[in-house]
Amino acid sequence: MGIINVQLNVYIKIKSAFFIVLLLGSAFQIKAQSQRELEIHVQNSKVLLEQQKYTLAMTALLPAINAGNNFKNAPQALYLYSVAALKANKLKEANDQVQKILQEYQTWDNLDEARYVGANIAFEQQNFAKALTLLQDIKDPDFEADKSAIKQNYLERINNKAQLSALVQQFPEDKDVAVVYANKLINGWYASPDKNTLETIVSKFNLDKSKYTPKASAALSRKGQYNVAVLLPFPVTEKDPATIRKNQFITDLYSGMIMARDSLAKNNITINLFAYDAPSDTNKVKEVLNLPEMTGMDLIIGPVYKSANKIISRFAQQHQIIAINPLSEDISLIQNNPYLYLFQASLTSQGTKAADFAYDNFSSKSAVLVYDNTENGLEFARAYRLQYEKRGGKITAIKAVSPKSYGGTVYGGIDFSTVGHLLIYSDNYALAVNTISTLQRLSTKVPVITTASWLEINQLSLQQLDDQEIYFLQPKYVDSTLPLVREFKKDYVARFNIPPSSYTYTGFELLYYFGNILSRYGSKFNTALASEGAISGAFLQGINFTGKQDNQYVPLLKLENLQIMVANPVFK
Repeated sequence: MGIINVQLNVYIKIKSAFFIVLLLGSAFQIKAQSQRELEIHVQNSKVLLEQQKYTLAMTALLPAINAGNNFKNAPQALYLYSVAALKANKLKEANDQVQKILQEYQTWDNLDEARYVGANIAFEQQNFAKALTLLQDIKDPDFEADKSAIKQNYLERINNKAQLSALVQQFPEDKDVAVVYANKLINGWYASPDKNTLETIVSKFNLDKSKYTPKASAALSRKGQYNVAVLLPFPVTEKDPATIRKNQFITDLYSGMIMARDSLAKNNITINLFAYDAPSDTNKVKEVLNLPEMTGMDLIIGPVYKSANKIISRFAQQHQIIAINPLSEDISLIQNNPYLYLFQASLTSQGTKAADFAYDNFSSKSAVLVYDNTENGLEFARAYRLQYEKRGGKITAIKAVSPKSYGGTVYGGIDFSTVGHLLIYSDNYALAVNTISTLQRLSTKVPVITTASWLEINQLSLQQLDDQEIYFLQPKYVDSTLPLVREFKKDYVARFNIPPSSYTYTGFELLYYFGNILSRYGSKFNTALASEGAISGAFLQGINFTGKQDNQYVPLLKLENLQIMVANPVFK
């Protein structure tokens, strides 16, 4: 589980001033330093934390950590180190520093911050009892919302009934634990022996009885038809032809949903679509969500803009209505909220699944990692490296490149005889061409995982790509040669006078999949979806939300005799 799902902005609550100080040459040497010098290291670490340079932040803090009690702000240094280590997924190191604070600095003014981070670490290690105990020890009322959110986020992921039931018994006064368990009971776990437990929880915590009775839950959750709100930036008032063409993807997305709605109706699943204009203007999104009918929706699709995420997150959690972002790959949009989902695989999941594929399929467990020096490139590369090394692989070299310019020196000094595979997360055509040229000169093939954009590079022929062992990441791959796809395209063109795009297929798959989920489990399908398992899509290669809130299936394509095949099908 990646730590970016964890809310870790608590360190900014620390009362000491925040000074931006430039890093000092070789200041990391471990030697006796003045209080001022040690304080500079602490302030430097804060800058690096803000920049998400977690390993560097840990390094910057080492002099202060090693000074121990000789540094007056030692607990603050230990705390910041634990935050950086947790962000870097170094859980043992993070835990060691938190435990030192809790044991040696019990009078520190910010001890609750340490307890909160300690709870994050314990949750990540799946030590739920320890995490809940640490949160229980936090008395500062300012933490109440954060405590509730993090408990709900992690406890929702528990799919073992006995495990969660034991936590309810161990923490009988914790309302958050009890409510998560009650929700899971009425959403699929309930059996007749649970009657007294459920009634006790409802009575003790004054919950709405109408929502927490098995019969009422089934009646409310599964019904004859479902209302789905679609919040997209529809170009309803746009007149400029160029802008209309630019926004065609929204029309395509919604048209795919219309086709899915009609297909579901043939299977006696009635979905009522309600379209609302939800542009980047957050005030307009608020206006839509304030409409009286919105609280009666069974599902919300959208909005698509990141600016509206806090608004939809608050609304979804308050009214317990699941909302799905149809296009984003940003996992931060769904953190700490079990009612938010990404239909796409996040960049973090793409990196993780690609690393799993490499480790499972390439005999040599070493890799060279090359990625675009962008926010997306860094997120993918970080996830890939963490997972590959976690599995036991070794990254022998890491190269960040410009997405637009390329100097041709990225492979300088690399001994390819020791390279198990290349991971190249870049659309840079010059880098792609240089990589193929480099591989062609080698006596043995070196496997490559890269983006599907390489298949569109005019300077490379399909034969050149076929001659190498290259795997292409393409989450939205649709096999246009299949009869079902050809038939859909024919029907779509007849209806809309335009061929379907990748957004059309996304819109269809999203509503068709979740329409069937609604039909089987009703609108409160969180728990059921977590254990639903992988399926083949109608057009997309696969859909899988097992244990996560973004699609966990990421297709990897490969050329075989100039024909595209899926190297990791959902079902082999």
